Amino acid sequence: PGGLPGSIPGVAGALGMRPPGFMGGCGTLGVPPVVPPVVLPVAPLRPPNLIQQQAMEYEQTKAASTVLEPEVVELVHYFKIGDRHARMLNEQLKRRNNTYEEDIAALYEILKGAKNPADLLMVSIRWMEQGVFRGCLTPNPKVEKISKKYKLDAPSACKLAEALESRNDADEALDKICEHLAASNKPSSLVMIMLKDIKSGAEIQACTKQPAIGSYIHKKETEKSRARTSRSRERAERAERAERERGFQPRSNRATSRERRS
Repeated sequence: PGGLPGSIPGVAGALGMRPPGFMGGCGTLGVPPVVPPVVLPVAPLRPPNLIQQQAMEYEQTKAASTVLEPEVVELVHYFKIGDRHARMLNEQLKRRNNTYEEDIAALYEILKGAKNPADLLMVSIRWMEQGVFRGCLTPNPKVEKISKKYKLDAPSACKLAEALESRNDADEALDKICEHLAASNKPSSLVMIMLKDIKSGAEIQACTKQPAIGSYIHKKETEKSRARTSRSRERAERAERAERERGFQPRSNRATSRERRS
């Protein structure tokens, strides 16, 4: 009695057999025992390889790309240029680390006399993007040559170089432009006046005006006149010295025949 059906009383307990429905191993309260968690060994941290390091540096640079450089902020504030131009300039200057300071100084020189600094800055940004930006020097060697010859300021030289980029007859047009510049005593202002015709591709007419006082032609003619006067004076002085060496007095010191008779 009290045993399992078909079993010998006391045998199941003696043999350690569990009767059906028996929840053994749960303790007195029937709670399962706590199994400790398995702790896996942690591999030591390895330093990032070169590719990973470059990727991290790229992400850091990309994240910081929206931050404007202090010199860029100062420049756009000085010339009252908008944020859009500032971001574009900042992006280009970051790609030109080797010439960063020189580029900033050149931009101040280029923009300081411009009536529309933002427009001129866009020209410089485009040249930076194309890899032809040379600071105060224009990418066009011929324009740079006449800029020095006629003493064009940086804004007019840059605008002239930009305007000629869209012309198929740039060299021919530049030769005619030089005729006008040579006769003008305000060549930089004249370039700005002619920009509309230069950009539109209109034919540049030959210069028919007389050289203005102070123009390149006027200065050259004045130099030639002074050189001729100087040569005439030198010839007169040489002739006077030759007469003295031969024992003759200069004509200005000779007494006239009337003076001698009186």
